[in-house]
Amino acid sequence: MQAVIGVLVMMLGASYGLETHCDGRQDGAQCFGPLGGTVVLQLMDRALVTERYLLYKSSATILYVINNMIVTNAIKSRSSFNPSDGTFRVNNLSRTDSAEYTFKISDSIHIKEKRALQLTIQAPVSSVRLASECLSQGEKRVSCSSGGGDSPQYNWTLGGRSLTDTELLSVNTETNSITLKQHVSGIVACSVENNVSRFCGFTFIKCTSNETQISQWVFAANNMLCFEPTTPPTTISESSTVGLETYCDGRQDGAHCFGPLGGTVVLQLMDRALETQRYLLYKSTTVILTVINNTIVRNVLKSRSSFNPSDGTFRVNNLSRTDRAEYKLEIRDSIQIKENRALRLTIQAPVSSVRLASECLSQGEKRVSCSSGGGDSPQYNWTLGGRSLTDTELLSVNTETNSITLRQHVSGAVACSVRNNVSQVSKGEEISNCGFIFINCTSNGRQIPQWVFAANTMLCVEPDSSTAADHSLLVCGVRAAVVVFALIGIAVYFAWKKNNYKKAEGSAYRPEREHQDESVVMVEM
Repeated sequence: MQAVIGVLVMMLGASYGLETHCDGRQDGAQCFGPLGGTVVLQLMDRALVTERYLLYKSSATILYVINNMIVTNAIKSRSSFNPSDGTFRVNNLSRTDSAEYTFKISDSIHIKEKRALQLTIQAPVSSVRLASECLSQGEKRVSCSSGGGDSPQYNWTLGGRSLTDTELLSVNTETNSITLKQHVSGIVACSVENNVSRFCGFTFIKCTSNETQISQWVFAANNMLCFEPTTPPTTISESSTVGLETYCDGRQDGAHCFGPLGGTVVLQLMDRALETQRYLLYKSTTVILTVINNTIVRNVLKSRSSFNPSDGTFRVNNLSRTDRAEYKLEIRDSIQIKENRALRLTIQAPVSSVRLASECLSQGEKRVSCSSGGGDSPQYNWTLGGRSLTDTELLSVNTETNSITLRQHVSGAVACSVRNNVSQVSKGEEISNCGFIFINCTSNGRQIPQWVFAANTMLCVEPDSSTAADHSLLVCGVRAAVVVFALIGIAVYFAWKKNNYKKAEGSAYRPEREHQDESVVMVEM
């Protein structure tokens, strides 16, 4: 019975860029934030100049805003408040951010509103690993495990739908495994999620039980593959890139920035916006952002972007191909233009998955091929045991097919990483020596230095001296026996011939009669 190896594909930097949104406009809201990521708290629809806002963590003041001006921000280095949409963004979340927060809205006389908000920080699920095996009676056991993640919840589907009792033999919630009945085949997916993240994994099963081919399931594995079976694996969907985020420093003229298709780009336009200056951001010749006295006067991308005056960043979400353009930032005071900078933004589809395929060649070499699902301008890199491959290990490299051929002696963990300017995905596989060994010996006076299959090691086996001696004795014994039997045969033949001759002499005689003169002599021969 042939079992199948479980596959692990992990998106590098799983928690980087993860972002959750929570509506805190209702009293008693329960919010969740990803550990190491970002949470956006919607505290109000829009901040009013006539109101004051205080946000407490337990009894300590975290944020204090008066007349749309931030007076106090205890976590200024990793947070920002946007008066235009009433959101409070907190980055680089840690376990200590888990607490109950109180939000107060007041005017110059009395408190108008008071609300409570509970924030819980959870480690996101970083990866999903699937392992499958065929059992003795043809059933299939599939196990699912997750890398990291607080309070993970597991869910199984077959072909995009829930599994039924006629397909499930058993479910083990302790080991997060299921046993499928013999007739079941198709795309099996395990999704692991908590309140801040969701990961999916697929597996490939092909096995033989009792000399009978059972089934073949489609292989694929990583967070990009939560699609319907009819969806091509290279299609980039909105859910596939959600959370991907890139940062670009646009404070230098001529900066080249990259953003992930469907994801977010954060453009650092300045250190901090000043009230005495005006800022205009152009896309080609169209003004898309105007900021005067730290107030956003115009934002063409308002539904999917935000400008933060406190750190000078412009965040654009849900990026599309049309966002690719040359942008120009104009900084001026009330009289003249003080600075003019250009910035080029390129949108790239992120690499979604990596697949490895290996085969043994006729002389014991190993060809390993690497392919990626989706991704613009992918770059491939190979490593062996975490280090670069050397010329003594590489036989050839084919950049067109993204494959390498390894020499016969090479074994270990070979990994292929595929990356572009917005993402990186890698996958590894254990490589063996294909059952070949190197021989270097002399046989029958002939030197034999070559790689051969282990079963062909008889090429270097010299005849055993005792066996040869025994063989010689046997040959000599047979020859001696032949000679003896030949001599015995000759002796028997001559003895028989001599005996017949004597008999012939004894039977030849002359009988005498009384009357000899009347007799006739007869000789019997």
